[in-house]
Amino acid sequence: MSRIVCLDTSVFIKYLVSAEYEPLAVALVVEAIEGSARIVVPYFTWAEVGSVLRKKVRAKLINLEQASELFAAFCELPIEYLDSQILRARAWTLAEQYQMPTLYDAAFLACTEIVGANCKYWTADKKLLNQLGQAKPSYVNEVP
Repeated sequence: MSRIVCLDTSVFIKYLVSAEYEPLAVALVVEAIEGSARIVVPYFTWAEVGSVLRKKVRAKLINLEQASELFAAFCELPIEYLDSQILRARAWTLAEQYQMPTLYDAAFLACTEIVGANCKYWTADKKLLNQLGQAKPSYVNEVP
């Protein structure tokens, strides 16, 4: 059976943007491309990745052509987008439990939980990791 991973937007950016390259992020995505892992994410992840790329264009960290190519590459990845009433309700509960101001991060946690015990969540979001603190769920893993 292949591994199941829920990858945070921060991990996809470390895979896509050469200035933020992180070997572990690349390895996690490559596993999915090669068929030895299954990537699951909340349904809105494509918009979040696109928004981060557009912010990088505005900050002049990458140009529009690069951002367009990176977004197209992201859209070609073998990703399973999840949405359900159960996911939305669990995200709300997790946001409350961890005192999160938005549901975005909570949706990734909920996605991981809903997929089941074999799923691991990977994030490079230091702010989220700090927010979760010592109480972070065992399925949460850090990409440096």
